[in-house]
Amino acid sequence: MGSVSLFENDFEEATRFFPKLKYRKIEKGKSWVVSGELDVSDQVGDYWGTFVIAIYLSDSYPYCVPLVKEISKVIKRDDDWHIDEDGYCCLDIEHKMLLLKKRGMNLTNFIKNKVYPYFANQIYKENEGKYAAGEYLHNFEGVQQFYREELNIGSVELAIDILQGIIFRKLPERNELCFCGEKKFKSCHLNSVEFLRSMPIDRLKTDLDEFSKMLI
Repeated sequence: MGSVSLFENDFEEATRFFPKLKYRKIEKGKSWVVSGELDVSDQVGDYWGTFVIAIYLSDSYPYCVPLVKEISKVIKRDDDWHIDEDGYCCLDIEHKMLLLKKRGMNLTNFIKNKVYPYFANQIYKENEGKYAAGEYLHNFEGVQQFYREELNIGSVELAIDILQGIIFRKLPERNELCFCGEKKFKSCHLNSVEFLRSMPIDRLKTDLDEFSKMLI
């Protein structure tokens, strides 16, 4: 009998919290799909609803960005519900998912922190008309929102300066003035720059191109 893989160990842990899920290997055992029913309850444990889902994980697990599909077709196929016409769900801004891939994910944490909140939010929005904790805008407007709200990069010009600095390796020293000209780099946008430096270079170049178009 072959050794148990990291994925199989992680799946066993996940079933302690989500017992209606199962898995199977696909593509000649090089990747996996986790599927089954996901029961959703509110914070006090009252049952809200059930979704049939599938989570597709590549052979690079845990260094991958899983695809999540809603099979039960409970959610309206519409951008406003963050799901495409084939049922694939947008769980979070791409930048955060890419960071998850780089650091390595854990299946249980992924379901708890990304998948379950997404489906709970669908039920909340159906009942209340909005998501519980807000949402990202669509397309590149969502990227702008992420830069503004979570990276504290509030202007297009500043975003361009920072992205060019990272891509062309022209960053201030820690005690030099930040890109924004307000404080020393270490006390200002250093953390935001470190986050962006963890992104694939193609993602940064795409962001730079899109921000640059806004000045044309």
